[in-house]
Amino acid sequence: MQVRAAGLDDLHRLSVFFLEAWKEAGPNAPGFAGATDEAIHELASEQFLRSKLTDPTLRIFVAEDADRVLGFASLKRIEPGATELSGIIVLQSLVGRGIGTELFVKAREFAAAEGYHRVVVRTEVLNKTAIAFYRKLGFVKAKETVEDVEGTKVRLVVLQRSLP
Repeated sequence: MQVRAAGLDDLHRLSVFFLEAWKEAGPNAPGFAGATDEAIHELASEQFLRSKLTDPTLRIFVAEDADRVLGFASLKRIEPGATELSGIIVLQSLVGRGIGTELFVKAREFAAAEGYHRVVVRTEVLNKTAIAFYRKLGFVKAKETVEDVEGTKVRLVVLQRSLP
């Protein structure tokens, strides 16, 4: 398995990955609150992914094996010195194999090299698996909030950790 920064040549593989991750996890899976088939197909479109891969405030990473994307992570600049881990997704069938951790390590290394001092992540309050995963990586709870996701009110916990 290799973890690296994603580029425009990954558009098709990322699109396939998002659709596969959605199919495996389903709409009731933690991390997909408020998502619909329509919304996922839009997020998996090559046009949408191109806009993300060319956004200067984002950095996307992929874990791949034999030209297949197994996992994805993204960082988004939110303020000077701070970045948001705006997502880590691993195929449900591969959870527990260290892919998410490797994605975070690559994202953390990039963030530190770019001069960020803090990483924040938001996840659903009920997503105990994600919260435990982030705590294992050194994140601590900063606060709870409620956000509107596609018309659904979602309770989120915001976690953060210092870098390096």
